[in-house]
Amino acid sequence: MEGLELDKLREIEFTGQAGELPEFILNREVPEMAPNMEVQAEEIKDVFVEIPELQYEEWKELSVEKRTEILNDFEKKIAKIEMREALPVEHEATKPTVFGYYNGEKLVISDNLIGSNSYEAYKEVLKTLFHEGRHAYQYYNLDVKQTEPNSELVEAWRVNIKELGYDPGKNSLFSNRGYYRYYTQPVEVDARAFEETAMNKLGV
Repeated sequence: MEGLELDKLREIEFTGQAGELPEFILNREVPEMAPNMEVQAEEIKDVFVEIPELQYEEWKELSVEKRTEILNDFEKKIAKIEMREALPVEHEATKPTVFGYYNGEKLVISDNLIGSNSYEAYKEVLKTLFHEGRHAYQYYNLDVKQTEPNSELVEAWRVNIKELGYDPGKNSLFSNRGYYRYYTQPVEVDARAFEETAMNKLGV
């Protein structure tokens, strides 16, 4: 059977009869990949401009509850672009140096940021959403299925998270090596690159 399939492929190659592809090729599933970082950021910008409440002039007039609602709507659209599961966006009190975090179940924004009307805080809310959402994307690629087209990047995430350990506050290689080691981990470098790319596209 295998020999017949190879003969059929050779026949197609020489005759150009693409319409006669064997059934085993027509039925082959091709993994669907998310766009690359640049395209993801461009598509996120397109979504951003279509949500009036995300524009600063309207944002600063919203309650914290309404802001959280809008961020949840935005996260759902971002997750669709990134081909991962959407996560609930919540807010809570954090240390002054912590803008937010991802814990595998939700994306959290600091009360200090989401509750402020300043333009700088508004920008940090967006940056934090992009940054922590990127971590969700990294873990989705490692634990659920790969949708990131750059396999070398995914491998760097795997080594960082699965082999070296990621969480700087627990049993990770980076736990006792200071902030610089945490800051320069591949997953953190990538998350910062993504937030910066997205923010540049938004132009806020």
